[in-house]
Amino acid sequence: MGSDPKVVVRSRRRVFDGFFKLDEVRFSHRQYDGTMSADKTSLVFERGDAVAVLVFNRDTGHVVLVEQFKVPVLDKSPSGGWITEVAAGMLKPGETPVEAAIRETREETGFQITDPEHIATFFSSPGGSSERIFLYYAVVQEADRVAPGGGNRAEGEDIRTIEITPAEVFEQLAAKTIEDPKLVIAAYHLKDRLKIEPVKPKPLPTGTVRFRHASGKGPIIGIKTGPILTVRGVDIWVNSENTDMMMDRIIGRTVSANIRYGGAEKNDNGQIVSDVIADDLRKELGRRSFVRLGTIIETVPGALREFGVKRVLHVASVEGAGPGKGVRADPSTIETSVGKVLDKADKRNRGFRVLSKRDRSILLPLIGCGDGGLSVNQVAPRIVAAIQTYLATRPDQPLGEIYLLAYTDVDYRASERAILEMDGFVRLPDGDTGAVPAKAEARGRG
Repeated sequence: MGSDPKVVVRSRRRVFDGFFKLDEVRFSHRQYDGTMSADKTSLVFERGDAVAVLVFNRDTGHVVLVEQFKVPVLDKSPSGGWITEVAAGMLKPGETPVEAAIRETREETGFQITDPEHIATFFSSPGGSSERIFLYYAVVQEADRVAPGGGNRAEGEDIRTIEITPAEVFEQLAAKTIEDPKLVIAAYHLKDRLKIEPVKPKPLPTGTVRFRHASGKGPIIGIKTGPILTVRGVDIWVNSENTDMMMDRIIGRTVSANIRYGGAEKNDNGQIVSDVIADDLRKELGRRSFVRLGTIIETVPGALREFGVKRVLHVASVEGAGPGKGVRADPSTIETSVGKVLDKADKRNRGFRVLSKRDRSILLPLIGCGDGGLSVNQVAPRIVAAIQTYLATRPDQPLGEIYLLAYTDVDYRASERAILEMDGFVRLPDGDTGAVPAKAEARGRG
């Protein structure tokens, strides 16, 4: 009996032969009791094999997805036909799955990938279709963005690229609102992957780019690039904190963790002997267990004084999302938080009659990005809008330099774009500090 066939195909007839194909198959198969079944007839939907690629942008820390209209889901999808999914498409004749994955990723997202990692191969709907899907994972950076994306226009595709944080993907996964099965499988893979192999964005080289109104009036609005602990010569550093005012662990990768470590007193081995800034923050917090959004607490700079920092302003800009869920930032609160930081700096400056004691510069992180879950394109314009409001209401303010911190190229481009959208602002030539000559500065103060 072991040599008997498990399946006997009696006949196979193509009943539709268009872009997709439909075959009628008459067959019988061996049953679990050892007998052969009666003859059965089934329709098999032949559409070829497909590929799908979960793209992760290491520079932004975001997942790259696509959105497009699919008429088969028109009547059943809450979106009315528009579905968000991973980049995907059919294999063309003669293509390997990897070749198709590379082509589809470039066409739909604009990113060039070279060696996607295979996640799984599975049947999309084995009850009616022979289609297999080869699912891949690819990590990219902004330098890999070589095409506009949007799909193959010649084939009538109309695709929108979307970048969202992994946290947003996992929230949709938990809420059971993801409609694309390829994305469901890929999201579980990503969730496990990021636990054991966190993808670190590539930092920019340390540098300073300055912008100023073409008239030469007003302060410098600039960008400090690279890791925060390479920044020098800025009087005030701002730390985006949670409403519990609990700084991140020293081993963290956030601005809070870096400020905490940078300000601590350390021995020759780099080990902390005094947690200066975190201790001072706890002291200033007093008996309070939390503060309201927008609350500002000032602390000493600790060892950051060696970097030229005079003080650190901690702003409560994110709230806890619940036990075990981390923190979450609300885009609508960013302008308020930044405005309160600048107001705090302004009031302190006005309290000093001796000009040499005034703070001349301030460094603003991209509040709400990172653990807060917001994209830099959401944050940078709001920070710049808060700066504009501050300058409009305090034309005589003493701050001469206001900097945004850009860790990655994506941070920089979003910050630069937001600054240049300010009316009349232009980039100063490299090497131009925008400093006002001593005599002119004296006349301006008079």
